[in-house]
Amino acid sequence: MLTQTPTLLAMGFGLGLLHALDPDHVLAVANLNDARAGRRGSLAFSARWALGHGAALMGIGALVLLAGLAVPTGLSAWAEYLVAFVLIGLGLSALWTLWAGEAPLRLHRHGANGAHLHVAGLPAHHGRRALLVGLLHGTAGSASLLALAPLATAASPWIGMAYLLLFGAGVLIAMLAFGGLLGAGLQRLRHGVPSIANGLRAALALAAMALGIALLRGGI
Repeated sequence: MLTQTPTLLAMGFGLGLLHALDPDHVLAVANLNDARAGRRGSLAFSARWALGHGAALMGIGALVLLAGLAVPTGLSAWAEYLVAFVLIGLGLSALWTLWAGEAPLRLHRHGANGAHLHVAGLPAHHGRRALLVGLLHGTAGSASLLALAPLATAASPWIGMAYLLLFGAGVLIAMLAFGGLLGAGLQRLRHGVPSIANGLRAALALAAMALGIALLRGGI
């Protein structure tokens, strides 16, 4: 069994890389990003989403592997249902921003300890949305099953937890790569050909809404 452990852990990392690029994940992160944030801002949103996703899977894994509890059968289905509404809401929000124009950026101060920019009219820490959406995605659909199914071959619960940790690391790396490319690409297009940048953002918003509607109708 010990000889199977490296294979199991490597499989967890590889599955995490692939799982991060599921359409609902990619479209959610793409529409969560502030298009003006550039590569660094996009990386921050992507990291928050991936950390939320990983935290959900680690929590589920701890309940199953360490506490010996059964995950409620309806939990995943309800989370997937909520994901559909989140995708529709993110798409609508992105389209509204394109139609109404970008909100101005303002400086948000933390006393004498520092300051950062945020979009006026939104909470200063609206980036936490990415973390919450990641938590929801980590609970929803086949994500938990994909991560937990191979754990039946684990030699111990702790190896199973290591598998989940590597699965989450794969998700994080793949999503950071996607977020960095998206942020840098949109930033360059905004400065070079704004109409193409806006067209891409509209297409991503419409795709997120279409996927959300398909999920609600049971088409996926």
